[in-house]
Amino acid sequence: MEELPSAVVLEILGRLGDAGDLARCRLACRALRSLSYHVPSVRLRCSPSAAAGSASTSASALPFKTLALNLVSLLAPSLLRLSLAVDPPSSSWDDADLDSDADDLHLAAADFLSRCLPTLAPRLRSLALSDYWAQSCWRRSDALAVISLLCNNLVELEVRNAWLSVNGLRCMPKLTSLTLEFIRLDDENLDRLNECFPSLQVLNLIGVGGLKEPKLHLPQLKKCRWTISSIPLNSTIVAPNLVELEFTSVEPKILILETPSLSDLNLIIVKPSATIVGAERCLSLRNLRIESFGIPGLARMFGGSQSLKRLEIEIPRRTRTDELYEALSLSDLLRNFPHLDELTVGPEAWFELQKPCNILTSTGYSRCLKKLTVHLEPSDFDIKFMALFLSLCAPLCEVTILFFNSSEAAAREQIVTKCASDFPMVRWKWGTRKKPNRNTL
Repeated sequence: MEELPSAVVLEILGRLGDAGDLARCRLACRALRSLSYHVPSVRLRCSPSAAAGSASTSASALPFKTLALNLVSLLAPSLLRLSLAVDPPSSSWDDADLDSDADDLHLAAADFLSRCLPTLAPRLRSLALSDYWAQSCWRRSDALAVISLLCNNLVELEVRNAWLSVNGLRCMPKLTSLTLEFIRLDDENLDRLNECFPSLQVLNLIGVGGLKEPKLHLPQLKKCRWTISSIPLNSTIVAPNLVELEFTSVEPKILILETPSLSDLNLIIVKPSATIVGAERCLSLRNLRIESFGIPGLARMFGGSQSLKRLEIEIPRRTRTDELYEALSLSDLLRNFPHLDELTVGPEAWFELQKPCNILTSTGYSRCLKKLTVHLEPSDFDIKFMALFLSLCAPLCEVTILFFNSSEAAAREQIVTKCASDFPMVRWKWGTRKKPNRNTL
């Protein structure tokens, strides 16, 4: 390590998972001790159980915020990226073990940030705060006002598990990446977000509450992930340069898209009551993924696309007794997307497509598919249905079958042997994947 250039060592030290690892490196050798005070990036993490344990066992133990302030003071001259996080509590953790009125783990507190940021704000490029929800959920924070006042050169900002006010929020023209996750935001239509972050290129809004009629209007936005629950019902995205979008909602009514450059779209809409306004104007769309109980209805909104080349479909049901709102038909998919090159079918969608009422019933489809990927359980495999699918594929099509890694090896091997012998002209690929947890959607 001592023979490496200092710049390389600093980069390695800056990638350590926690400031505790950095402190241990100081004990290794004199060179590391010297360089450790000049790292460009540092992460400091704490768990609620550790905070409670240190408070109860040692009166001299430093609170987490004090440790953070000391660390920032020590590294401020070189620090470009700072991450402060309270780890999610374990399943056995009881929030009552910490004083409910305490704020020792409330990292988005404005007074704490006012003490922490001034010494490093001029150089800081990236800031990540992951708060402790039990202490932050009932305390509205002016963290955004403090950060926008002090951190004029910030490029990337992440805030998690907090209640954020937009009062006093100033324009941050250099900020290009923003992540708000599990946030209660006092900006019901996102007007202040649009106004104060005009240069955003990457935006992640994951579980952001407090919204009524949100409208994203961000001219520079290129990549967006937006995950909401059943509220709000109507959402709008105006982003002429948006290329990649992942939109997740339970039961939206209207999603308005003014995104002419959109190329990759991932729609996870559980209940298919949504109307997607502007779908027909997504003329650059090449990759579409739909996960829904109503795949046919959503697919029709994008039907006739001349640019779409790759389609992935899946059903988010937790059990196979869940009913679809509309039968999933291979005929409909091919009719809606006649220029497909690649099709990926999830395990639940594959199971549904094999039902007799959903089998391809009409002829005249060209052998267009160049690549087919199927995720399935060995018990769901039907060689006759696979033959039907392969009849839609171009000669020398590449077919990948991914089994769940929990399935029996003998059953997988039997399918591999059968497919290879019955369809020797197909370029077969095989693999395994972890079975998804259907209770998390």
